[in-house]
Amino acid sequence: MEIMSTHLLHPVTLVANEMLKPRLHRLTFTSEAFADFPLSGPDEFFGLVMPKEGREFTPFSIDGVNIRAAVAALPEETRPNLRWYTIRSLDRQRKLIDVDVVTHGDSGPGSRWIRRARPGDTAGMFTCPALWTPPTGSQLLVADASALPALRHILAYQRANAPEALAETHVVAVVTSHDEVEDGLAEQWGTAVRSLDVVEAAKTLETARTLTLLRERFSPAPPRSVWVSGEGDLTKAVRALAVKGWGLPAEKVVWVPFWFHGRARP
Repeated sequence: MEIMSTHLLHPVTLVANEMLKPRLHRLTFTSEAFADFPLSGPDEFFGLVMPKEGREFTPFSIDGVNIRAAVAALPEETRPNLRWYTIRSLDRQRKLIDVDVVTHGDSGPGSRWIRRARPGDTAGMFTCPALWTPPTGSQLLVADASALPALRHILAYQRANAPEALAETHVVAVVTSHDEVEDGLAEQWGTAVRSLDVVEAAKTLETARTLTLLRERFSPAPPRSVWVSGEGDLTKAVRALAVKGWGLPAEKVVWVPFWFHGRARP
């Protein structure tokens, strides 16, 4: 993996906005910077800086890595919105990056902008690092709908770079509605990985049902590392089970809270 040592704010242009499912959009962005983009890992995330409706993205100075402070310092009448997403795929030759995003109507600025975005619209991309690291033994990947694009990217990365690791990879997908999940996870990866389970539950039950599955399946023989991403309470609970219940070292558990029930994460 290549390592990105500094954070940058790249102007990007939307070239496609495909609705894969009623609440799942695939955004394709282009930028000259993507020709030699130093992707640090398959779950690399970034800050999408979205201008106010009817405005173009205008580059601005960033204060080190504190992008939130840099955005907050802009005049209110032109201040863009900032939300966090992961890269689904990178095509350096064509200078394109795909991003899959779950939307929920106009409930938040990210969802609102994405539902209305059209080819030619501009935005900013604040680069950040990847968090997943290649495993040295069995690994468990847990993701809800918001993190399944990153999970799929991890699996594709392993197939391309360390296919033998897939045989020691356990996958748990947490699904509330199939309206927000790309089809074909089990068909594409079910026979390639060690195990693949789908937990289907309402949002109020997804954490409890995921923990029940994990305890039943892995407590006798836990994996050597865990990556969990998605809703904040879900990721926190899985981390606690892995560290306190299974005795995994904290550094072997990567937890990435993308969002939280009932509140936005700017």
